[in-house]
Amino acid sequence: MPHCIVEYSANLEAEGAVGALLEKLAAHFRTAPDVFPPGGIRVRAWPVTQYVIADGNPEHGFVNVTCRIGAGRPAEIRKAFFAAGFEIVTGHFAELSARRGIGITFYVDQADPEGSWKTNSIPAFLAPVRG
Repeated sequence: MPHCIVEYSANLEAEGAVGALLEKLAAHFRTAPDVFPPGGIRVRAWPVTQYVIADGNPEHGFVNVTCRIGAGRPAEIRKAFFAAGFEIVTGHFAELSARRGIGITFYVDQADPEGSWKTNSIPAFLAPVRG
């Protein structure tokens, strides 16, 4: 873990550069390998095609980011790291948001250690990190 899921209104598909946002978020997670092991990073997105936003104006858009992490990271580390993640998202959409209404939300959930199971062979296949 972490898993970072970006849901966005499909009307942002053409101008939102969501793939670039995913790369930015993944790069942010890689800046903290002692907190978030690189082999566990999963960042993904999908457009939501059926939605109603605010007054129903079809130009309005939304972006909802949910990051799920394993339990145990100190609150001050979570707060600083994910505040920076929120800034990445709002910065990514700043120009587009200045032209049309876009609601952006960013949530962090911690997985219950007694209610989650996982296995991961990816770390064995990662390229060595050179410092």
